[in-house]
Amino acid sequence: MLITFEGIDGSGKTTQAELLSRRLAQEGITSEVVREPGGTKLGEGVRELLLHRTDLHINPVAEFLLFSASRAQLVTEKVLPALKDGKTVILDRYFYSSIAYQGFGRGIPTRDIETISRFATGGLLPEVVFLVELDLETALERRRLAGRTNDRMEGAELEFFRGVIKGFSECAQNEPKRFVIVDGTEPPEKISDLIFEETIGRIKKVAEERNAP
Repeated sequence: MLITFEGIDGSGKTTQAELLSRRLAQEGITSEVVREPGGTKLGEGVRELLLHRTDLHINPVAEFLLFSASRAQLVTEKVLPALKDGKTVILDRYFYSSIAYQGFGRGIPTRDIETISRFATGGLLPEVVFLVELDLETALERRRLAGRTNDRMEGAELEFFRGVIKGFSECAQNEPKRFVIVDGTEPPEKISDLIFEETIGRIKKVAEERNAP
């Protein structure tokens, strides 16, 4: 089963992805958490370029294609083999982030992003996407309190992030059966409970569908 976590930086999605993996392990369900961009030797190199090379001015289309290259490698090298082995794969970001960040944030036509993303991933779709929603002001305050410095993406203008938030919201509206919207202002334990229960329910449903005559 493929599970994806989406949301703006500071929403808590990474924490929730790790919590879900640990809780699944307690139930005897093997899972693997991988992040985007990254997760492979190629992907980590792309991550360094995209997020930490603040001296580079990267064209929005080049930025998206670099994300897509990392994603293609991740799917081939990590995601598909893990799924084949019967593991639950938990992705910290997937191509929905490209729709939100490079589409609604940078202004690349989303139809082009969707076409290239399908090509890069071989059309692989998650069974469920947990969108951890959080307003921009709260996300920025969380980052400030944590003492985190902005990387190249996080250093963008506020209007950019407002577009990103709108992009994630539209992705959820377009695929209501796939997306589960989570209130990122709730306590982490409550969010984790909701995500865990939803995940277990979906795992059972997938198993039933596979075993159906």
